[in-house]
Amino acid sequence: MNVEELDLQELCEFLIEAKRETFAKDGPRVSSKSQLSKNYLYERGDFRYEDQYFGEFLDVGEEIVWFRGVPVWGMGYRGGMLEGYENLASRTFTLLKKALMIPEPAFPIRGPRTLVEGEFEYKNTPIGNLTSFTGSEEIELNGEPIYFRNYIGGLIFGKYNKEMKIKRE
Repeated sequence: MNVEELDLQELCEFLIEAKRETFAKDGPRVSSKSQLSKNYLYERGDFRYEDQYFGEFLDVGEEIVWFRGVPVWGMGYRGGMLEGYENLASRTFTLLKKALMIPEPAFPIRGPRTLVEGEFEYKNTPIGNLTSFTGSEEIELNGEPIYFRNYIGGLIFGKYNKEMKIKRE
C-alpha cells in the first residue's frame, strides 16, 4: 500500500478527466457519506477521485485524490452565491460548470483565469502550484460580483507515502 512515487503529469491528467466527468457535467452522484451531502466519485486505474460538499447556494466541500489506495492530493473549498443574488444561481452555475470543463492543463484545480459569456464573467486567481496552493474565484454580472469561492489544497503526505518522490515531467 505504500506509494513511492507520484507523477504530477499523471495527476494533472487524472484531475482534468475526473472533474469533467463529475460535477462539471452533472455526472452521476454516489451514495452520500453523510446526511445531506452531495458526493461524486470517479476512478481510473490506480487513481480515485472523491468530491463531497454540503449546501446549495452557499457550500463547503472537499476533493480528495487517492493513488493506489492512499490519499495523495486534496482541496477544500467554500463559496457560492452572494446574498441577494440567489435568483441567478442557475445561470451562474451553468457558467461555473463551463469554466470547470476547461481548466489550465498544468494547474487543473478550478477553471481558466477568465471566461466571459455575455454579461457574465468568471475569474479565477490561483496562487502556488498543484503541490501547494490557495486561491479564489468569482463570477460577475455586468462587473458586479454575484458569486465567490475560496479554496486551498495540495499534496497529502501520511504514513503510507511519507517518502513519496514527486516526478515532475
